[in-house]
Amino acid sequence: MSHEEVITSFYEAGGPVADDSVLERTFSDDYVSHNSPPEAPPGVGQAFGLKGFLNAAFSDVDYKLTRTVIEGDMAATYTTISAVHTGDALGFPATNEPFTVEQMHMLRFDSDGKIVEHWGIRDDAGMMRQIGMIPA
Repeated sequence: MSHEEVITSFYEAGGPVADDSVLERTFSDDYVSHNSPPEAPPGVGQAFGLKGFLNAAFSDVDYKLTRTVIEGDMAATYTTISAVHTGDALGFPATNEPFTVEQMHMLRFDSDGKIVEHWGIRDDAGMMRQIGMIPA
């Protein structure tokens, strides 16, 4: 599959909350997300960790892929995430409020066509405003 096909397939399957088999075929065994905690070991386990966090904090998680730009082994994506804050994984009780925010992701692919590195920029402040945890 081309890099664009890998990305499109990943988001069509649910993105970071996709079925485990999707995560396994998308991410390299050497995968590193530069947004993960420093102690997180490399590998597809980082993708599983994010999925677990998202499922613990939110329900009705929906990722939309809006744009992808690919140059060599690198790709940039523009996405939105919509969800409802129904868990306390953020460190405070669930607000049961919905949100939709934009995200940008830089991805590097290995020679096998799997994602091996990730850098992300998320609108966490926008999410916190929408769920009522900081003033609008």
